[in-house]
Amino acid sequence: MKTASPTSETEIILLAIAKEKLSFARLAAAAQACDNPKAKRLYNQLALDELKHLLTLVSLMDGLADDWLTRLDLTLPPADRPDTLPQTEEAILRSTTEEEELSKNFFGCLAQEVDRGELLDLLQTLRAEEEDHRTRLRSLLYGLEADRPVVAKWLRSIRRMIPAAHLH
Repeated sequence: MKTASPTSETEIILLAIAKEKLSFARLAAAAQACDNPKAKRLYNQLALDELKHLLTLVSLMDGLADDWLTRLDLTLPPADRPDTLPQTEEAILRSTTEEEELSKNFFGCLAQEVDRGELLDLLQTLRAEEEDHRTRLRSLLYGLEADRPVVAKWLRSIRRMIPAAHLH
């Protein structure tokens, strides 16, 4: 989402809302495109988190003086069609992980444009939550990789080298 620097708090919040809507649509599409129950559950959980973020941003706009409701677009973008998503579940997972990294950076950039403490706190919270999403996705990715025979064999060999007392 490359745009010119926002000039008002309303524009900043509207940009953040647009980003959250897009993130929701992508995560919902990822959930529909995959067969792995763990991945599907995580994508749906993260998509619901994005909706919560969107509602939090909208509620913050209530304190603004301008008529922001006339500028608010609540239309959700169409979910990515399955043919536009990567073809494998691992590739979808890698793609969504990268999207969360971009979201984290996006909210960090928006936070630099803000003066009001309440909005700054919210943007920093959103940035931290996007980092948490990325971490959860990476954890699932590593879990999928651990299921591969070569990786599983390597992990077993590493475990043999670590005393049992250190594994707990």
